[in-house]
Amino acid sequence: MRLTQTILIEADSFISPLKKRTLSLRNLELTSLDAIGILESSDINSVIDISQNHLSNIPAFPRLLRLDTLILSGNHIRTISGLTTLVNLEVLSVTFNEILYLSDLEELTEIKNLRALYLTGNPVTKNKHYRSWCIWRFPTLQVLDFERVKESERSHAKSTYDENSDLVNSVLSVRSHGKVTPKQESAEVAGLTEDDRKKLENDLEAAESLEEIQRIEEILLRGHF
Repeated sequence: MRLTQTILIEADSFISPLKKRTLSLRNLELTSLDAIGILESSDINSVIDISQNHLSNIPAFPRLLRLDTLILSGNHIRTISGLTTLVNLEVLSVTFNEILYLSDLEELTEIKNLRALYLTGNPVTKNKHYRSWCIWRFPTLQVLDFERVKESERSHAKSTYDENSDLVNSVLSVRSHGKVTPKQESAEVAGLTEDDRKKLENDLEAAESLEEIQRIEEILLRGHF
């Protein structure tokens, strides 16, 4: 189902317990946000909840100066995009989506007030460097996945990546292109034997470098060596 002006007009809107005006587009089986630009003419919401739908990508949002919290949990999103106009966004939840690579989060560097980011349930969180990378790449973060960012973590992340430009470049060079449907992904993975998959999963757990993690993830994704 595509988002329309009618759906927006009829959508639930309420004041939350935190006294924030909230627009709920939750659980409407939306496959696109075509009409999201209409919200610019009535910029009144502090929170927009678009969770539990069927979105595979995020369109360019209009400039919504009041919006400080966006919830996109439980969709099929693979790459963060379209949010750079949300200059006052502070809280972003994209839990339980399909984000695979750290570089697919890169647009978040443009959101200068982001203080809380929730990505639990995405494949990217299995990357052993995931937390330190996010803390370094998004320096305004105070909370990552329901855990407060410690100053010691911030210092460690800064020293790790500031001093290793090759590592940074290798991470940023790998990005997802388009959405792989569950059916396609199953067909691709079928090319690996069960023993192959188990070995690769064990190797992924033991991998010591971002390059090795990304190499193994790509093999699992495409289904062959």
